[in-house]
Amino acid sequence: MQVDFPYKEFGPVQVPNANLAGIFGCPEADGPADAGELTAAALAHPRGTPPLRELAAGRKKVLVVTDDVSRPTPVHILLPPLLRALKQAGVEDSSIEFLMALGTHRFMTREEMSRKLGPGIVERYAVSNHDWKDRDACKFVGSTPQGAEVWVNRKVFEADLVIGIGRIMPIDICGFTGGGKILIPGVCGEVTNSDMHWTRLGVPDEDVVGRRDNPIRQAIDEMARKAGLDFIINVVMDSAQRIAAVVTGDMVEAHRKGCEAARCLHEVKVPCPADIVIADGYPFDNEFWQVNKALDTAGRAVRKGGVVIVVSPCYEGFSATHPEIPRLGYRAVADVIGMVESGVIKDKVVGVHMVQVGKVAKEKASVILVTTGISAEDVRKAGLLHAPTPSAALDTAFAMLGSDARVVVLRNAAEMLVRGTVDEGVKE
Repeated sequence: MQVDFPYKEFGPVQVPNANLAGIFGCPEADGPADAGELTAAALAHPRGTPPLRELAAGRKKVLVVTDDVSRPTPVHILLPPLLRALKQAGVEDSSIEFLMALGTHRFMTREEMSRKLGPGIVERYAVSNHDWKDRDACKFVGSTPQGAEVWVNRKVFEADLVIGIGRIMPIDICGFTGGGKILIPGVCGEVTNSDMHWTRLGVPDEDVVGRRDNPIRQAIDEMARKAGLDFIINVVMDSAQRIAAVVTGDMVEAHRKGCEAARCLHEVKVPCPADIVIADGYPFDNEFWQVNKALDTAGRAVRKGGVVIVVSPCYEGFSATHPEIPRLGYRAVADVIGMVESGVIKDKVVGVHMVQVGKVAKEKASVILVTTGISAEDVRKAGLLHAPTPSAALDTAFAMLGSDARVVVLRNAAEMLVRGTVDEGVKE
């Protein structure tokens, strides 16, 4: 069977029918929906708070915090109904400011901000990148139950209404994206990003993956509420990147509802474990740092000793802000922990990323990366295998495992929550 990829850079791969255990992807939403109308209705009927036009009445300074260019959230669709609600509440344009939640990602350009937020926003309102390296730009909030210090951008405290915009989907680090994560660690200082990510290593995967309520999310909720996140607008999107649901209101109540909707659109039953898993990183393809979401998913579907083939352009290489990855090279988990404890790896966020990759690439399966954005030499330096095309990667995998190896294909694997099941044949 021919398997195509959502990239102009790569041609299809032919997987012999006798080897194919299935092609799997997240389901699409039932029927088209008007995203603007969904958002307006959600703003009028939030969970756990008054409607936004009431909540915003009398506010002098409103801060809207949105996710960045690495996320496909269509913020430009969500802003018109949001701004209408603020106008109805009597909030002046001069009282509204936007802050891009970068985490530890690179700064967005003004052009990227314009595409993300929509026409005229960067000209009409104050818009800025969160600078996670500037400690003076952050204020101490407190410490998480795990002992991580939380420093949050001062703009959050200067506002008397803080609105967070993001998307809800499964993620390894805290179960689901969205909710209070837009602040914690979205607009936190370097030490907070580092230490909060590192605390994830002390929590078993089964207590986090696919679970809304877990120790990491509890810390996020507690600190985001303490910092002053008043209202969220979170979307759930299907595999075609269309908005299927919008939840608004209290950062916990609305987020819980959104996670229920997200589970329906991201949970996929896959015959596990497969000998070979082919996974693409779409739509998180700007760098391998994000494509790793697909590797996390594929790692749960492949057998020990198997092969994972990850296909993605990785347009900006391994990471725009963490260039040390090829030099350090991916390693076994114990080795990475030792490198962090000895100071060889100074940024624990890098350590967590390396652990996530190492759990699959060094402790479970061989990983072949098919990419145009990273040289074959750098891929190999990082400790992964390289192939120029998906077909070449599959040939290599069959050579490693034998001609009878069973193959599973995961479309949009970065967004998928894999649930293992018995072999049910080919699903497309």
